[in-house]
Parts: sequence; C-alpha cells; structure tokens
Amino acid sequence: MYGWTSDESRVCTDYYNRIVLEKTGKHITARLEHFESGELLAVSTTEPWIRSRLNKTYDRVAALNVGRILAHRMKGLGLNCARFWDPDYSRYISTKTEAFMCGLKMEGIALEEDKVEELYWQTAEDGDSAHKYHTDQEELLEYLNRKADERRKLLE
Repeated sequence: MYGWTSDESRVCTDYYNRIVLEKTGKHITARLEHFESGELLAVSTTEPWIRSRLNKTYDRVAALNVGRILAHRMKGLGLNCARFWDPDYSRYISTKTEAFMCGLKMEGIALEEDKVEELYWQTAEDGDSAHKYHTDQEELLEYLNRKADERRKLLE
C-alpha cells in the first residue's frame, strides 16, 4: 500500500501522488494529484503563455512540452516521482502519451514511486499522523545508497 488517510478508516490507495494525462481533440492537460488532498498542480495547453508558444495545442510537441513544464513545477514542490496514470494506458500507448512521458523523464521525474513496505512506519503519539522512522542507522544508510544508485541508473 502506498498512501493512507488520517481518518479512522485508514483507507489506502496505490499512490501518494499520481500524474493524470487528459487528451482532447484540441488540448492536452496534465494534473498532479495527491491521494488525500486532490489536485496539486495542473498544466494545460489552454494556459495562454503555453498556447502562445506552440504551433498546435494537441500534437506530440505539445505533449512533450506539457510533460516538461509539469516536471519543472513538480520539482518546485520538491517532488521527483509520481505514479503515472492514463485512462488509455492499459490498452495502448499513443504517441502523445509517449511524448508526454518522455518530457517528464527528460526533466528527471520518475514515473513510479518508492514502495512504503521498504520503510518502517510508526504512528505518532497523537494517532493522527505517521512518520518514517528507521530504527537502525545502517539500514537507513543502505536504503539511501540503494535509492541513490537507482537514480544514477535512471540518469544514465
């Protein structure tokens, strides 16, 4: 499980943050959604400053640039990974979707999230929040080194 809510039910989802891509006949829109808070960011070719710099607002070049702009805004929030979700993704990957994903990867955004099972979770005393605790310092260093190696491999 990836996320959890602060309510009594502790309903889990399969992501913390996810990227949703919407393609219409005239525009491309991408949103970053948090599993609990909802929409965090949105980028669309309907935005005047983006639309003015594109020849077409619905082609592969537009999809690539929407991906790059979303990645830049995500980095501004301190996020470098999110689960990618596209309603058509299970059936096929369109060239626009592929270009969008390429734009995210070009800017260093990973399209998968780290699994929570790798970390030890402990509920705080007030019961409303959880914090990541590593009880063993060697385990923490091993985990951080493993993640750094994975990121280096992605950038190569």
